[in-house]
Amino acid sequence: MLLKLLVLLAPAIFAEDLTQRQLKPVKGVPHSRLHLYQISTTDTFRCLDGSQTILFSQLNDDYCDCKDGSDEPGTSACGNAFFYCSNVGHKGNFIPTNRVNDKLCDCCDGSDEYDSGVNCPNICDELGRAARIEREKVANVARKGFQKRQELAKEGQALRDSKLKDVEPLRQERGALEPDRARLEGEKNAAEEVEKKLQDEHRNQWEAIRNEKKKLRAADWFDELDLDKNGKIDREELRQNSFLDDDHDGFVNEDEVKAYLNVDEADLEHFQSLMYDRLKSARHQHREEARFKEEEEKERAKALENAPDDDDLLAEEDRHDGEESDSESVTSPESEDEDKMPEYPAEVQQASEKAREARRLFDEVNMKVQDLDSKIRDAENFANFDYGEDSSWAALKDKCFDRNVQQYTYQFCPFGQNTQKDTGAYSGTSLGSFKEWSGGEGNKKYSKMHFGDGQQCWNGPKRSTDVGRGLESQSSVVRRANWSKSPNPPNVNYHFTFRTPLACSDPGCGDRSRGTLIYSERKCLFYRFFVVIFCIRN
Repeated sequence: MLLKLLVLLAPAIFAEDLTQRQLKPVKGVPHSRLHLYQISTTDTFRCLDGSQTILFSQLNDDYCDCKDGSDEPGTSACGNAFFYCSNVGHKGNFIPTNRVNDKLCDCCDGSDEYDSGVNCPNICDELGRAARIEREKVANVARKGFQKRQELAKEGQALRDSKLKDVEPLRQERGALEPDRARLEGEKNAAEEVEKKLQDEHRNQWEAIRNEKKKLRAADWFDELDLDKNGKIDREELRQNSFLDDDHDGFVNEDEVKAYLNVDEADLEHFQSLMYDRLKSARHQHREEARFKEEEEKERAKALENAPDDDDLLAEEDRHDGEESDSESVTSPESEDEDKMPEYPAEVQQASEKAREARRLFDEVNMKVQDLDSKIRDAENFANFDYGEDSSWAALKDKCFDRNVQQYTYQFCPFGQNTQKDTGAYSGTSLGSFKEWSGGEGNKKYSKMHFGDGQQCWNGPKRSTDVGRGLESQSSVVRRANWSKSPNPPNVNYHFTFRTPLACSDPGCGDRSRGTLIYSERKCLFYRFFVVIFCIRN
């Protein structure tokens, strides 16, 4: 009878034991994964990677059976497994299982040292309070920052609306000026055409007269140089002209003559076409040198007159007085007509005056049109530019922010140019001009700005800057990250972190729900991109 009763009760006892074992926590396993560690009807456990099935009793037996280490979440048997710290009161986290029972407290609740003999204090409540206080601070900044961002967004949108509103009146004003501009341009072109025609006629007449006179002067000079009057000039005749003495040794040698006459003899045609201009230039240079020497001698004589009277100075004066000066024969003015074109006659000058007045009137209207075009273009460019998903960055257009770091001042100008200069200096080195938003896809796009084509580094590439953003309630700080060096590939890249309320784009930042602080760490906390590379010099 008793045996029959035990047989009937056995299933119930087994079921109760099975339920208790199913509800029993497994060390190192978070609550969200406990369902993976429930006992099966066959009292077995299947490795999470599906590689094999083991007995349930082999869980946390300090022997690694599964390749993925999933059977030993609470021991250090498997080198590739992780132990979960519950950390009630703070924040749960995973640690490598090789830290379990290593006599060092890694979990704030001490649960990792359950079998090491070390008594770890539970400091989760303390850490949790500190973390919540810090999150509250960050959330408070996020709330203020988002409020400021909303203000900036309104300001930016108002700027865009204002720019667009200005475009139509500017277009109308430009349209009203266009008929006058076209008429004045036609009058200007006609006046300039008359001016050019009369000037060309005067210039052509003068050039014809000048060329004829030049031929006559060349013929007269040819006749002077042709000592034997045989209609040709040879090298010996040319040698008699002292202005060809280029080396100033007192006589004209063969090489100096050949520089001007490279044939045995020259007739008038050869002289006029190939020799006259060069000989004229040489003679002019010789006369200028002689004139300079004469002035120098006069200055010296004047100095001697004012000097103390002694025998040496008197002798020097006598010597100069007795010298025969060649300058008397070479400083006489040219008998040839000047090559300068005479003034335009009254008719041409009147045409030029009319053309100048026509140009002035046209330029006056044209400058107004160009100014209007510039304003229209600037307004449209401003309105069409990508200033973020809510136009909030538009409020920072044409604004700059400075940051002093050691002996340098770094200036960040959104959508403008970044610079580095010595503190107190007026100008500095360009670190690049705004090129694009470079944060990635979606709203992340606006988390980073790229500036390129800065001043080229010596023997290197052009400087550039990447600007990340960090949460702040005021757009007032630019921070330059610490230097680091990367030799491959060599480049010159700077990094700024711009703390600004524009970093918070989530309206839920800092909200409270059911007494729990809720905020988006991904959207509202700091964005940092710390990659800064020295100028690499070979």
